[in-house]
Amino acid sequence: MVKTAGNGNPEALADFAKKIFSGVTAVFLCVVFVAFPLYYHNYYFDILVAKYQFYWISAVAYCAVCLISAVIFCILDYKRCNGVNTKRFFAGFSIRELKKQPLVYKAVVLFWLFAALATGFSDYVYESFWGNEGRYSGLFLITLYVVTLVLVGKLGRAKKWYLDFFMASAVLVCLLGITDYFRLDVLGWKTNVNSNQLDSFTSTLGNINTYTAFVAMAMGVSCGLFLTEKNLFRRIWNYAVVIVVFFAIITGQSDNAYLALGALFAFAPFLAFRSRSGLGRYAVLAASFMTVMKIIDEINKAKADKVIGLSGLFNFLVNYEHLEVIVIALWMLVAVLYVWNWSASRRGKKEEIGKWLRIVWSCVLAAAALVVLYVVYDANFGNNPERYASLSQYLIFNDNWGTGRGYCWRIGWESYRKLPLLHQLFGFGPDTFGILTWDYREEAIALKGVYFENAHNEYLQYLVTIGPFGVLSYIVFLAAGIMRMARSFQRTPWILAPGLAVLCYGAQAAVNINLPIGTPIMWALFALGLSLTRPEPGKKEDILSGQPQSLTTENPGTEASCNGG
Repeated sequence: MVKTAGNGNPEALADFAKKIFSGVTAVFLCVVFVAFPLYYHNYYFDILVAKYQFYWISAVAYCAVCLISAVIFCILDYKRCNGVNTKRFFAGFSIRELKKQPLVYKAVVLFWLFAALATGFSDYVYESFWGNEGRYSGLFLITLYVVTLVLVGKLGRAKKWYLDFFMASAVLVCLLGITDYFRLDVLGWKTNVNSNQLDSFTSTLGNINTYTAFVAMAMGVSCGLFLTEKNLFRRIWNYAVVIVVFFAIITGQSDNAYLALGALFAFAPFLAFRSRSGLGRYAVLAASFMTVMKIIDEINKAKADKVIGLSGLFNFLVNYEHLEVIVIALWMLVAVLYVWNWSASRRGKKEEIGKWLRIVWSCVLAAAALVVLYVVYDANFGNNPERYASLSQYLIFNDNWGTGRGYCWRIGWESYRKLPLLHQLFGFGPDTFGILTWDYREEAIALKGVYFENAHNEYLQYLVTIGPFGVLSYIVFLAAGIMRMARSFQRTPWILAPGLAVLCYGAQAAVNINLPIGTPIMWALFALGLSLTRPEPGKKEDILSGQPQSLTTENPGTEASCNGG
């Protein structure tokens, strides 16, 4: 088979190699998207270790198969084609070619380099490399994230059914979480869990914060596909997943859901509002979310003794006296938009909408941001903080903010400020927050009943552990990747799905922990999205740069000189 593909023909051998690499990548993605979220060993008691081991073994196996395959193809390339493909591949590592790499790849490599420097300069090199004193998110795991992202982004051939598989797995995870909300414990995982922690663990992902981070990504994928899908039956499937995910994220009981939801509904319009159908479907999402919230409220009232119950901002929203009016108004808006779209289509008008609606939306968001900033300032520094009493847990920043996150952030910042200049520049070492804040451990246990080995804020975590340059490169990596996916929207609309998933993850990460339980999903979705930004099918591309590349060499006789070995 290989002989047929590459016997004297470097182009055929390169195409065959790409098929092999994309097949291996497809297997890896399906393992991460389907098996990883559902895998467990000893229920919740070793969920972190079990998920970590499952992921790193899968990632190392993927990298190893890619490496072995690459060596085999290099040998075949030299034997049959005088190494044309191999030489072209390594030529891509020249300074001139590396400068052409997209910003997202440059940023992620810088992120890894600063993590490596933080490890090298750390007083706890072993702990920094393995992350064994934290949540196993040391340099080793960061390296796997970066390497697999580059491999999938450069070698993978994205297919929409990968996301269908992910959503099918996510639906199972969400349904288990919803049944836990009704205290059914259908898996029997909570049999030996302390009674005061029963409501803090759910589904197959452990802590509710980790569960909600996963659900946030599933929400981004399902909403992104619903907004862009043209096939009716697939759109119905996407919408069904959306409803399940909305139920799951509301009943998940974690405050990080608010940030993910805010990011989804705030930024999806910049792409959805390009067409009338996108505008109508966005209205469907908004109406459906509010409807789900109302249904959950009615269920809570009818089954008050059988559910955990809502708390925080969700509880505040469901108790809003005009919630029913909002639900009805949103569905009326949906009807108006769909009638408008149908009427415009019959008159032969184009589906596209001009920029005016997105400009208006930008103004609305800017105004909302100013209002939020004013309210936060007034609540913390104004003369009448009591006017915000009902939302004080979200607006007034002190040690009690965010169920103790304010205290955690303060001790992390204070510990970081006390470090020598070298550690302030390059961090204390990946996943060493618990060691960094060791002096506060007894105080934290006395005040909060727990000690903190993580900042509960991914960006602060990276700031104190890998330094300001490291966290800046990570933020640029996220932003550049999302922007790169957005620029490919018109060519591949369903790229909105992984783009929104990464956006939702990045938003909730401001109050959540980077764990090898949910974070690998984000990196895999990110990589899938990047693979969609490569040149269109039919255009040859350099395997390293992902840019259009001619397969003819400067020497016109090179290809003719290839032989069957």
